[in-house]
Amino acid sequence: MKNTRLALPAAMLMLGLSSPGHAFDLVGAWQAARNYNADFAVSRAQRDAGQEKLVQGRSQLLPQISATGSYNYNNPLQPKVLLDASGNPASDMHYETHGYSVNVQQPLFDVGKYTGYKKGKIGTELADTTYDAAEQQLILDISQAYFDVLRAQDTLAATRASKKTYLNLLQQAKTAFEVGTATITDTNEAQAGYDGAVAQEISDANNLELAQHNLQRLTGLDPAGIQTVREQLPLESPKPAGLDAWIDMAQRNSLKIKSAEQNLQLAEQTITEKRGNHLPTVNLTAGYNDSVSNQSTTTLPGMQHSRGSQIGVTVTVPLFAGGGISSQVREAVALRDAAREQLEASRRQVREDVRKAFLGVTNGAALVRAQQQLLVSAKSKVESTRLGKEVGIRTSIDLLQAEQAYYSALTTLANAKYSYLTARLALAQSAGQLEPQVLSDVNQLIAR
Repeated sequence: MKNTRLALPAAMLMLGLSSPGHAFDLVGAWQAARNYNADFAVSRAQRDAGQEKLVQGRSQLLPQISATGSYNYNNPLQPKVLLDASGNPASDMHYETHGYSVNVQQPLFDVGKYTGYKKGKIGTELADTTYDAAEQQLILDISQAYFDVLRAQDTLAATRASKKTYLNLLQQAKTAFEVGTATITDTNEAQAGYDGAVAQEISDANNLELAQHNLQRLTGLDPAGIQTVREQLPLESPKPAGLDAWIDMAQRNSLKIKSAEQNLQLAEQTITEKRGNHLPTVNLTAGYNDSVSNQSTTTLPGMQHSRGSQIGVTVTVPLFAGGGISSQVREAVALRDAAREQLEASRRQVREDVRKAFLGVTNGAALVRAQQQLLVSAKSKVESTRLGKEVGIRTSIDLLQAEQAYYSALTTLANAKYSYLTARLALAQSAGQLEPQVLSDVNQLIAR
């Protein structure tokens, strides 16, 4: 995925959104998470580490230069007796040596080092792919957490409205029972509805708190500042409109497939590397050395100073390694086969992910429309039932059932809306197209 950045700098965004209660939208939550989320920071650091694999692989093909310096103080246990220039004995008790050398080695033919370079190049590309996948996953995770908070808010609001309605019905039922115009059954039904709403409110409040803490954990933002989604959503169909087109797009661009392909390439290079251990290696070597010794000999009395250079070619031929190299080749072939099967599994999984997300968008849009119509009908039924109760042709039980159906429709519509929006992002991710612009398009549906 291209590292596209939205216009608002992340640092300014963090300063603006860090204050408690400051309003933020979906893009603001994502931008905050890019700087705050620890898991994403791990992915960023791993990407930076992966960038060095290319450098490390290339370094094996470049000249290796080393310098060595030495100093030695020698104290022989049995000193030699020498004669000086006058023929008198001279004792050679101690002497010193010191010097330095510079050596250069350049690989001319080494399959292992060449495949190491190619593996380093692939490893760097794999690190980029892994980071891009983590960035897309962050967008989806933040969106899911954002919509989970809104879903929990809407559910709790519906439950509290239901609780308020049940309380009014309960009070009316008690009053009607006291004056003899209703039975105890109406009172008990209203009481049961109210008690159920109280219990549901506790559960919904707990779910909201958990969702808020999860969003705060991911972004560091105060959930009190979250902005809601519009009442009416433009329910768009996927573009392109056909499922097969999305599957083809995913097979070409999916980061899950791309990562599996790169792992297969690494496995194939490992086979070449291990087989290369059967082949000779050829290296160009060159060096220069300079050494000084004050040890006297019978032929060379006094200080000795030598220097020189050499250049040559070294050929190393492996003859027998106890069967270890052949075993490593067989191991690498088996791992290559595993990587190939993993690639096929990834392709199949991506097809299923695309199908699921595509249906989530298309059927999700139809479900939202149906739930919107159901909510209208449920509201009309509540009004008609309330009017029927006033004229005596409907009971309190009928009204309670109509109220329950209405608030259930509210909750179901909220779930359908947020599931539809999440499916749009999941479809883009499964096809490797979850760019910040896609998130920005969904963000346009946030009420301001």
